[in-house]
Amino acid sequence: LGPPPPGAPPRLWQEACYLMVENQEFDSAINCMIEHPESAWDDSKFLDCVVKVRNQEYFYKAANFYLEYAPLKLNKLLTVLAKKVDHARVVQLMRKQDQIPLIVPYLKSVQSENIAAVNEAYNEVLVEDEDYEALRTSIDEHDKFDQIALAQKLEKHELLEFRRIAAYLYKKNKRFAESVRISKSDKIYKDAIDTAADSKDPAVAEELLKFFVAVEDKESFCATLYTCY
Repeated sequence: LGPPPPGAPPRLWQEACYLMVENQEFDSAINCMIEHPESAWDDSKFLDCVVKVRNQEYFYKAANFYLEYAPLKLNKLLTVLAKKVDHARVVQLMRKQDQIPLIVPYLKSVQSENIAAVNEAYNEVLVEDEDYEALRTSIDEHDKFDQIALAQKLEKHELLEFRRIAAYLYKKNKRFAESVRISKSDKIYKDAIDTAADSKDPAVAEELLKFFVAVEDKESFCATLYTCY
């Protein structure tokens, strides 16, 4: 079924879309609703049709359309499409529009797939929201992301708990000296001692012992000897 002629009354787009759906021309129906949303778009009809299109590009056109026309319903659309879309591409689309925070419910719903682009986008939002507890959970449960890049970003954060996460990430990636450096700077000496012990590197432990001698911290010096040796 072809579209109504140019200049036809708007109500004909709704009828045309209805006939497209009845004839199972789902690609055409989705395109009609995107091009003429004022008269043809219906949320429930759109969601029912979009999963049946042949051309997968309509998944991403639909995401852009909802972002512009019905942003509060975008997460519902993405949830419907979750098993069909490339999640990294969805993140890229939203990043271009600077709209990552808008799709947090979707990101959380698909994070179990442990995709780097999804993890990095979600972690960015958590840093912006200063939710260090959720960030630590995200890091522990979903490890595919640029961990060193996040550590480098967080070690300069104004909040102590984020700097602790930076030290934790360095430790996870066996960059023990950098982890100890952050813990020493923040005077979280227990973290520094535990990291030195986990490193099993005499040089890291000796450097920490020298530090405690320099600052005349006998208690931490003894704790390091006990823990590392």
